[in-house]
Amino acid sequence: MNPADASVGLRVSIGTDARVLVSNDASAPWTLRAHSAPAPIAGWCVLELTRKAATLDELTSQEAQELGLILSKVSAAVRQVTKCERTYVTCFAEAYRQVHAHIAPRHESDARTQGWAVADLYRHVQSGSMAPADQAAHEKTFQLITQHLRA
Repeated sequence: MNPADASVGLRVSIGTDARVLVSNDASAPWTLRAHSAPAPIAGWCVLELTRKAATLDELTSQEAQELGLILSKVSAAVRQVTKCERTYVTCFAEAYRQVHAHIAPRHESDARTQGWAVADLYRHVQSGSMAPADQAAHEKTFQLITQHLRA
């Protein structure tokens, strides 16, 4: 993820009923974005803490609880929309030292998304040696994911 990425992100928070609230509220603690172009797979999302923190152990107790709940809800939305069997969640914060997690669809029928192959896919797409997901399809998939979260 590019920290200078200008892609539009939706702010997310947890409501009192444990639902993910999706809004444009700048004060919300989390931002959910479609992975910036070039996206390896349609439906690949990035969840980022709004305030600055470099590592997971810097999260407050509330942020840690929110992270788990939001990841669960986003993973369910990604599975529902993309029809993938599972999602992978990764959190390296190496190139971009800010707490963020990648949520990627894992399709049984696509060997490029199985196990650590998804990391190779990511690297190949980022280097330009492999074609990315269709950008229009990726953006539409993200719209459907956010609609699912709002339901």
